[in-house]
Amino acid sequence: MVRRLVSVLAVLLVLSVTPGLAQDGPEFTLESIHASDTFRPETFQGGKWAEEGPIITYIESADTADATHLMRYNLRTDERTRVIDGTNLYAEDVDRIVPIQDYSFSEDGDEVLIYTDSKEVWRTNTKGFYYVYDLEAQTLTPIADRDDGYQMFAKFNPAATKVAFVRQRDLYVVDLETGIETALTTDGSQGEIINGTFDWVYEEEFGIQDGWRWGPDGERIAFFKLDESETRSFPLMNNTTLYPEITRFRYPKAGEMNSEIKIGVVDLAAVDTSKRGQSQAISYFDTKTWDPGLTKAEEASDPHEYIARMGWTPEIDGEHRVWMFRLNRTQDTLDLLYGHPGTGETERVLRETQDTYIDVTDDKLSFLDGGERFVFLSERTGYNHAHLYRNDGSYLGPITAGNWEVTQFHGIDEEDATAYFTATRDTSLERHLYRTAVTMEQHETAASPEKVTSRAGSHAVNLSKDRAYYIDQHSSVSAPPTWTLHESDGTQLTTLQANDTLAARLDSLALPEKRFTTLPAADGTPLNAYVIKPTDFDPGTQYPVLMYVYGGPGAQTVTNAWGGSRQLWHKYLAETHDIVVVSVDNRGTGGRGKAFQDVPYQQLGQPEAADQVHAAQALADSAWVNEDRIGIWGWSYGGYMTLLSMLKGEGPSTFDTGVSVAPVTSWRLYDTIYTERYMAPPQRNADGYENGAPMTYADRLRDNQNLLMVHGDDDDNVHFQNSVQMVNQLQSANKQFRFMMYPTHEHGIAGGKTRLHLFTMITDMVADHLARTSEMGTAQMESEAEK
Repeated sequence: MVRRLVSVLAVLLVLSVTPGLAQDGPEFTLESIHASDTFRPETFQGGKWAEEGPIITYIESADTADATHLMRYNLRTDERTRVIDGTNLYAEDVDRIVPIQDYSFSEDGDEVLIYTDSKEVWRTNTKGFYYVYDLEAQTLTPIADRDDGYQMFAKFNPAATKVAFVRQRDLYVVDLETGIETALTTDGSQGEIINGTFDWVYEEEFGIQDGWRWGPDGERIAFFKLDESETRSFPLMNNTTLYPEITRFRYPKAGEMNSEIKIGVVDLAAVDTSKRGQSQAISYFDTKTWDPGLTKAEEASDPHEYIARMGWTPEIDGEHRVWMFRLNRTQDTLDLLYGHPGTGETERVLRETQDTYIDVTDDKLSFLDGGERFVFLSERTGYNHAHLYRNDGSYLGPITAGNWEVTQFHGIDEEDATAYFTATRDTSLERHLYRTAVTMEQHETAASPEKVTSRAGSHAVNLSKDRAYYIDQHSSVSAPPTWTLHESDGTQLTTLQANDTLAARLDSLALPEKRFTTLPAADGTPLNAYVIKPTDFDPGTQYPVLMYVYGGPGAQTVTNAWGGSRQLWHKYLAETHDIVVVSVDNRGTGGRGKAFQDVPYQQLGQPEAADQVHAAQALADSAWVNEDRIGIWGWSYGGYMTLLSMLKGEGPSTFDTGVSVAPVTSWRLYDTIYTERYMAPPQRNADGYENGAPMTYADRLRDNQNLLMVHGDDDDNVHFQNSVQMVNQLQSANKQFRFMMYPTHEHGIAGGKTRLHLFTMITDMVADHLARTSEMGTAQMESEAEK
């Protein structure tokens, strides 16, 4: 018996050796993919465009420990000059050199506001300390005393005589000549009022952090004010300490109370900034979004719920106004408002409505430099396109049109009357830069656009301020990212960062290719899909299949773009374990128009899961697919899709194995802004919430289905609570499954060797239950061992 077990183990060890690798090439292992730099692309350091020309500024590490230089770089000539020598940034208040982590120039370019020693708030390091560096005098001056607390979002006024910033939820201004600090708001407090920044859900779902703006003349400041006192807090518990430590933060779940919100304006002419003190020179716009005291039911039906963006207009009739995006609770009506700073009155300039929901992005509204027109992105034609308006809201006509999507609007060169945008015009699998002529007066049709980028794949474009140049980050499924500099007509000037070494390293491995195809949705709609087969694929052999899913609204996994470590791991499974990896973009995903994306509206998860099941069944009809060995895995929304696809409808008879990482298990447990955008509040859509919850179907897990669930217990986004409640339901139904928790880890479950541990575990799960080698009986393994 002992000898027999040793023989079997020997066979398993032989089987675990990765096939198809060049002898002298890099090792293609889980560790090289997830815990080393072996396959990590080099990146272009990036930077900020200067006002004109192919010139950027960027931060560079110095030889001296912790010191950083501020550099100026002519991308075309490759000339680099040092703007600030980081070794000169000695801060007397902390008795050391401070590193540059971010920076902004004054309008005249004589001074630099330096951001340093930052700390994370939610996703990013948005609190730290600011200093003013005088380029001529080479002096470094803190804007405020560190002992008073972290500073956020500091900015020069246009004349660079003052700096305003947020501290501990209040807005302050400092006179740079006198050093006198004045509190512009004084009611900021934890769990109640927020001035100049946002609560968790606004940052996470509307993507906004910096909540205040200088007026163009420097005489006023517009800012967001939130009241989160009626929202409920959520605890996160650290169990790795002797006594558990609890962190609480405000998190409004679907159907619950949101923070109240409004926009205020500080009139600095009424503030005596020559004396320390407090300002009361604030007026607020009547946006009807500040209704303290509403009941939960009233809040859920409030027609004016959110303000998702804000800024200053150019001069209109001699006055700069504050523009605002106001949304109702279900986010199907968006108003563009102008606020008059002097009176507090608002006027509605534009209204957009949808039968479903409206997405808000940073490029949705852009005022032209001439100050008389703006560009507004809308899906009212069924596809996201750019439209031109006069500043009074009168419509001039479309800039783009067609059965394709504008995915990013880069701006208009007004001298040439040319608009630049990224779009899916050729295929939803790729992103390309286009340009088109713009008619600045009344017109009914859009000009035909010209394609600027040419290489197949995905192009992420960064257009210069003068719109004469752009940096193109290009990749494809077979090519890691490269960065190149181009003139705006597409002419390539130079390569800024290639990844030739990585490309050659990957070529030496002869890894499986990712190929595109289509598979049918539950209603027959062709869905974009990709397939990764082993390099020695034999169509006469039956293979197990692992489907990779995200599937969330507007997202895509099936694109002609570099897939990073996730793509490499999928190729590892194909090459090492003879598993075919397939990904399908179900209905509801992006790039194919509003109707396609809206299919899951108010029934989130249900048509998407049906599509994954139907696509898997279509695969099962292929002669090369082992229909009894089809698995599915995903993360976040993909984790949710994994559970729902395995458990709902024909899922239990379709999927043998599933891996669900950080899943939502009931939309009642997720936040208001995201969930209600697609589902409406649960008070109005009880069936949608019930039928779209994996917990509803926990008792449908088959005894011979194999399920692994994974979650970090410090996940502030999709709370660990989701998995706990799903586990409870599975246990109550006496279902067997595997579960792994990562202590103190957030939604991304990263850091140290964590990703290696995670993907080793998932690989083992997939190999044990799907891989062809797991079908070998003991007799066969012994026979192989004897040979």
